[in-house]
Amino acid sequence: MFVYISTIKRKVSNQMNIISKDEEVKTAILEAAKRVFQKWGLNKTTMEDIAHEAGKGKSTLYYYYKSKDEIFEVLATTELASIINRAKILVREEKSAKEKLRKYITLVLNDIKKTTSIYPLVKGEIKGNREVIDKLRKQIDIIEEKAIAEILKDGLKSGEFNFLREDQIEKAANVISGIIRGLELYLFLDNDDSEKIDMVTRIISEGI
Repeated sequence: MFVYISTIKRKVSNQMNIISKDEEVKTAILEAAKRVFQKWGLNKTTMEDIAHEAGKGKSTLYYYYKSKDEIFEVLATTELASIINRAKILVREEKSAKEKLRKYITLVLNDIKKTTSIYPLVKGEIKGNREVIDKLRKQIDIIEEKAIAEILKDGLKSGEFNFLREDQIEKAANVISGIIRGLELYLFLDNDDSEKIDMVTRIISEGI
């Protein structure tokens, strides 16, 4: 029995080491891709460029990712999810649900603007490509709607959002997420006026 348990533990340990190694390689590839995309943009970047920057062979890249487009999508989705999770943590400092909502929207919009500002070439390339933008947004909609729903639930409990019923929270979160998505497209792809970011977030959180 002891030998059997030891064998199982070794197998589990080996599997964890393999997973850990895979994650290290993926992280190295994504970090390298970030630097290359910043320098050359999405269109001019090749898998060979990313492999060279990461110090890996092309075969290693193709083992983990099918194309540079997939790498970009994973990189963008990871960064967007990180922005949302950071905002979720920071808004907990606020007591008012309205202030949480305003702060959440402000943090997300401003952080995404900072992120897109370091990819000027990529930003220009995907500006008119709604298919790419929509694909990226759909991948994080669930995360964002869940974050907003938590704030709405707090507001419902405190009486701040008494215009909502509990069975309407999911729909309300979907609506607000859609508004944020539209603002991202307008403010970051077509407009760089930071004052408008604060204006629209206040309109959403405080009402007209």
